[in-house]
Amino acid sequence: MPTKLSPPKRLFHLPVVMDVIRRMKLIGIIDKVVKEDPRSIVSTGDCIGVMLCAIFSGAHDLYRVRERLDRYDMKTIMRNPKFDIERFPEERLAKALDDIWRAGPDKLITSIAVQLIESFSIKTDFFHFDTTSLTCYGAYEAEDDLQTLSGDMPPKVTYGHSKDRRPDLKQILYGMMVSSDGGVPVFGQVLDGNQSDNISTAAFFARVRSLVEDPRKVVCVADSKGWCGRVLSLILDQDMRLLSRLPRNHGVHHTIMSMKWEPTDRIEIQNKRRKHDPPEIYEFFGCDIDENFTIPEIGEDGKEITRRSLAVPARAVRVFSSALLKRKISTLGRIRRREERQAKAFIRDHQKRAYACDDDAKRAATRDRREARYITIDLHASIQHHDGTYRKGRGRPPKNKEPGINVPHWRVVYSTSPVAEEVSKDRLKETSSFIIIRNRQIGWNISDAEMIMKYKGQYHNEHGFSWMKSRAVMNPVFLKTPHRIASLGFLYCIGLMIWTIIQRTIRQELIKKKQLLPHHNRRMTNNITTRFILELFQEVHSQILTHSNGSHEVFIHGITQYNARACRCLGSKLSIFKPVFEAN
Repeated sequence: MPTKLSPPKRLFHLPVVMDVIRRMKLIGIIDKVVKEDPRSIVSTGDCIGVMLCAIFSGAHDLYRVRERLDRYDMKTIMRNPKFDIERFPEERLAKALDDIWRAGPDKLITSIAVQLIESFSIKTDFFHFDTTSLTCYGAYEAEDDLQTLSGDMPPKVTYGHSKDRRPDLKQILYGMMVSSDGGVPVFGQVLDGNQSDNISTAAFFARVRSLVEDPRKVVCVADSKGWCGRVLSLILDQDMRLLSRLPRNHGVHHTIMSMKWEPTDRIEIQNKRRKHDPPEIYEFFGCDIDENFTIPEIGEDGKEITRRSLAVPARAVRVFSSALLKRKISTLGRIRRREERQAKAFIRDHQKRAYACDDDAKRAATRDRREARYITIDLHASIQHHDGTYRKGRGRPPKNKEPGINVPHWRVVYSTSPVAEEVSKDRLKETSSFIIIRNRQIGWNISDAEMIMKYKGQYHNEHGFSWMKSRAVMNPVFLKTPHRIASLGFLYCIGLMIWTIIQRTIRQELIKKKQLLPHHNRRMTNNITTRFILELFQEVHSQILTHSNGSHEVFIHGITQYNARACRCLGSKLSIFKPVFEAN
């Protein structure tokens, strides 16, 4: 038999991905928790590994996984000479999602996160939480009653507040809690499509105790949804720390915004990507406040039993952001169009009102002008006296029904006028501020400037959500059963763990070793993203040379100094690319 060289098979970045999975001990943790059917040839952990390879090869669905991965040298990737991709049909992968749900995705993700924190020395001093919505195509009318071993029900696919601006489609919510150390997810979960953000925030922060030894040293960071009675009750009961944005509908917010603007300090942050741009400026002042909440106590039947008061000592910081002002100015045209629509609707509703005396009409006009805080227009009001009786027009009656007036009456006539662009910019400057707040706790010493910098870490959640919605193409969801959707959410939380741990670890080592890797347009940087890290391996492939005596020899091509440097920074040995094949 003559010597024969087989067609090349891809390796790409999948050996790196599988090396991280092995260091996380992912497959072992899953196989330890999930009870396998003795008829199964491959374990659920192996199925999860194959599905993660499919995700990192560019697609997330269960359709034609074997065909996609058949182009890869899976024996070398999986470090198993007896690995056979034909053992992973779509039915087996679907059953793996069922097994994950029965075992409990929450239990699994907690065990995996604890191992990840230990293996990669992830800092756990700050945890950031946020939610996003994922749209679903389909009716989802039938109930899914497949429970986990702990009795949890699958998430409800239903209508809710769509953050994707698709209120016509049913949805689920996805909540994620990440560390400030590289934005690595430590917990992720699929939630009901209409679940309150307050409930989900409290549920996620309650899991901090299972992730760290001392939750009292962890700062939980959230958007305005976190500053509510339900969450603060949990935080204070467990002696934890909360850093949040103060909701605008709180009376304390109005009180602080009414204070005279006298910033006591400022910080400047230079944009790392655009070094020639002026730095972002944050001016701020802080004050100590006390806020009172009324929290309902719910019984086992779901009905309210009683209410209790909760007094929360807090530190609030009002911040002006030049970056926020810049974004608002860039959308000035959009703001003008929105305010014109709002003013038109306001005038249509309020000019129908009739007043029995001139003083009532003047008070209403003064109140409306004071409360109309438009940026691009001014609201004007004039009083008109009508000799005839007030006659209601045709059509639907207003929401706030006015009493009939059968004598001469007064009305307020409203009009608007545009303001100059410079005036609009000055008004935007007044609104380009926000308030961040934290609970005051003995032993927690953090400056106002550090509060601002830590709250800025909320962008880590947005980066993870964008990966789920675009790069990994998880949104929209096409799976039929909600419990499999929940398992898919577990799978993508694991995928995002891998994605972020690669980026975090390599960036830290590049800075430590003062080395660079090629980024966009081959520019050298130490702030490289995972996308460009994985692109360094796009030429790596293997080939099998069959000799005339029947022996085999495998060659690996495409290893360069840059992907070798990336492996060293990640802590992976180049032996992960060492050929693996089954001997005759």
